[in-house]
Amino acid sequence: MRHLTSFSRLLPALGLVLLLLPGCYSRSDIKTEEGAAKEAPTDVAPTEVPGAVPVRTPEPAVAAAATAQPLQAVNVFLEVSGSMEGFMPKTGASGENTKFQQHVAQFLSEVNRTSAARQKTFYRIKERPYKDSYQGISTTVRSGIQQPAKSTDIPSVLDTLMSNYYQPGSVSVLISDFIYSPKNAGAIPYIKTDITDALTRSGSRPEMAVSVYGYTSDFRGTYYPALVASGKKTNCCDTEIPYYIWVVGPADAVRKFDQSLLEQQPSKQAHFGVTYPQPNYSLLSKFQNKGSWYYGDAGASKRNAESYRVVAVSEASAQQPVEFVVGMDLTTLPGQYRDLAYLKQNLKLQGVDTDAKLLDVTAATSQTKASSGPESKFTHFAKVRLTTPPKAARPLVLKLQDQRPTWVAQWTTKNDATPAPRTFALSSLLDGLEARSGAEKKSIFELPLTLQPGE
Repeated sequence: MRHLTSFSRLLPALGLVLLLLPGCYSRSDIKTEEGAAKEAPTDVAPTEVPGAVPVRTPEPAVAAAATAQPLQAVNVFLEVSGSMEGFMPKTGASGENTKFQQHVAQFLSEVNRTSAARQKTFYRIKERPYKDSYQGISTTVRSGIQQPAKSTDIPSVLDTLMSNYYQPGSVSVLISDFIYSPKNAGAIPYIKTDITDALTRSGSRPEMAVSVYGYTSDFRGTYYPALVASGKKTNCCDTEIPYYIWVVGPADAVRKFDQSLLEQQPSKQAHFGVTYPQPNYSLLSKFQNKGSWYYGDAGASKRNAESYRVVAVSEASAQQPVEFVVGMDLTTLPGQYRDLAYLKQNLKLQGVDTDAKLLDVTAATSQTKASSGPESKFTHFAKVRLTTPPKAARPLVLKLQDQRPTWVAQWTTKNDATPAPRTFALSSLLDGLEARSGAEKKSIFELPLTLQPGE
């Protein structure tokens, strides 16, 4: 979030000092405005945001029953500081618009119309959030920012979202360039800590998750680098500039929103703390298999070949290896985890007392989709080879590890003085999200199998 002038740049450090600075907002700001911050219909003039809503954690049974229900609320926040003007230039005589305007206008329309959420509310992020109508915020995107804010501050924004909008079944959606502008280079090492602190200051919420979606757009306006010393650039730019949509809320709500409104459009992705149901999977005995093995599941001959999990190996050797394929239906996962390059790098096979190895991961083709066999039901395939038959039943697990996608490093820069499709300190921002999610990363999924001797 770049600033209009060097005077208006805020210190990135959080705490009481930050909360007292002018041009920034916090939970205390909102509390002082509670008397005038009542909920208003979305078709009236903008008002200050309402006060905090108590948070309660649903019982497991309630959470399970709610998975098929619409979200309770979606709160969309659009940053309208000076650094965002280039994404939303005022309409000229030619009527040209930017990729940002086309994309975000369509996204806002989809949010406004979706049946995936019961309540949709829109806000402009200036020095603090202001409630707006769908028509008002859509007009801002299409026609340009009329009165841009002097400054916004990422930690304060996140603190406000967590303190006032975080509740079961709801998500906050923040649209911004996410430029964190420390006053001096000495503050840069603390960006990760500031983000983590902002997400935890209002209390511990172990179920919290954040999805990050990255895009680029042409940019027509004044470009403000993150560091003051770099100086602003006018009549910019000859290259596209990144912007982001962050979805913040309980893990189940973030997953629902992602799947309903963001998975259909191309984007870069990174997910923190979001959990997913186990994909459907099965052994496929008649698809690219080799060697002497068969389904070892009880009653296998009487079932459809869609959920076989036991490999019974009759013979195996280096000269005559066994190869089998596991079909996986990954349609319920976001694009990041369906990407073939990501799967090839991060899908691992773990076994006990076996030389089984993961040979390859492939995606469904037009041929497999049109097949009359069970392979038509799966989006991806994992091929496994072993040369030593098991001496007894042994566990085997296909596990997808959760790793930082490579695009984050490619989009990160330590110096954004020269406009480019990179974001200042992006990796550090996401480090803060990752730290909030916990030191130990959980697997995206684990698909257990069993190896056993054949008869």
